[in-house]
Amino acid sequence: MRRCNNILTSLIISLIILTSAVSCNKEYDFGFKDLCFYHPHTAPVNVNVDWSQFRHIEQPTGMTVFVWPEDPEEENFRLITHNLSSITLDLEAGNYDAFVYNQTESEYATIEFHNLDDYELAEARVRETKSDWYTKLPDTKVGSEPEWLAMDCVEGIEVTEDMVTVAEEEYLAGIPEAEKHHDHRYSQDQKKTKDGTKSVYDIGTLVPKSIIKNVDLYVHLENMPFLRSSRGAVSDMAEGCYIASQKTTPGRVTHTLESWKVEYELDENGGVNMMKGAIKVSLSTFGLPAGHAGQPADNTLLIKLLLVDNQTLLQQEFLIGDQLAKLNDYDGTQLDENGDPIWPEIHVYWPEPLPEVEPVGGGGGSFDIGVGDWGDEIITELPLM
Repeated sequence: MRRCNNILTSLIISLIILTSAVSCNKEYDFGFKDLCFYHPHTAPVNVNVDWSQFRHIEQPTGMTVFVWPEDPEEENFRLITHNLSSITLDLEAGNYDAFVYNQTESEYATIEFHNLDDYELAEARVRETKSDWYTKLPDTKVGSEPEWLAMDCVEGIEVTEDMVTVAEEEYLAGIPEAEKHHDHRYSQDQKKTKDGTKSVYDIGTLVPKSIIKNVDLYVHLENMPFLRSSRGAVSDMAEGCYIASQKTTPGRVTHTLESWKVEYELDENGGVNMMKGAIKVSLSTFGLPAGHAGQPADNTLLIKLLLVDNQTLLQQEFLIGDQLAKLNDYDGTQLDENGDPIWPEIHVYWPEPLPEVEPVGGGGGSFDIGVGDWGDEIITELPLM
């Protein structure tokens, strides 16, 4: 019985070796056919990443790389790393597209990622949010201001059978064969890995840039001392951006504007003119949606002002689509003398001086029913710059 078991065990082992040998069609000069599980069947491809066009905006702490085989039968895959300078991909023979962006999807509170199984349609999109004061129109969306997001892509990464052969031979023999076998379109760098010395094919460098833009909005006013607080909204901004093409999607959102500051004008003697100035707010956005025509009516800036009597509420709409069109000329790489990114400014002017109303003393005060929807959290003095 024991002899039968030994024979059966030997037969099973022989069958495994035979099956492995048949499944592997590569002969080596070692006097026998090596088992396939020793073969990597891939070539190491190195992707360098240069964050110099983004670090002055934000310092990434990690990055995500998505890789798509051009063969539709193959699945895409994702790698996450805290090594910001490069990542090595072990790829089978074939053609690939890839893109990189800072951080991971779960680290974004105001951005959602969609269609990550489709290279062309993968997109980053602002999360929908609610406003306690802005009443949106039907079929419209109020969107959060997106966090900083930078990305770049590379298309047509080619991994040849010769590249895979080199990797297999080096893996098995530990002998670099780069100079004899590598594809002439790829430069090679000998790097030490856990498998010993092997050829790593360097496909070049990705340089992510911010796909998030910033714009400073100024509302110029007269009779500034009669202003107590302000808020606003900008309509028809881009909802998101396609990751591969880095072009905005046709979806549109409204961004509410809450965190305003005050800037006063200077008089002819260089002193502060307390009667004239502007309220200012910075808006982060994906930019302008696909199909934006650059016409004034493409975007509306809604401004609401509460005066110091805690009763008078003023409202004005400004058509600013033509001014916002300049956003297309900025990507965060233009820097001022301090090394800070330069963003566009939008200026609008209140049509008449603010009414000279009697202030209600103190910092709070009750509300008349006419302004009861203003919201207590908004009723604060505007900070001075």
